[in-house]
Amino acid sequence: MSSQMPEPVIYSHSIKIEDTAKGIRISVHVYASDQEQVIQEAFQTYLKAKITATDNKIQLAPVDSK
Repeated sequence: MSSQMPEPVIYSHSIKIEDTAKGIRISVHVYASDQEQVIQEAFQTYLKAKITATDNKIQLAPVDSK
């Protein structure tokens, strides 16, 4: 009898929400082989996270201008 290792789960999307003194920062990573698809999914994911934060009255950190 041989035991098999389960296959690793590979995700195509990653989101990081960082809490700062001035609000949250959202970072999105999307993996795809098609450039148009990855751009569209990255912006959709970011905008959905931003809208969800706003709907829940969570302050967004201001964008740093350099």
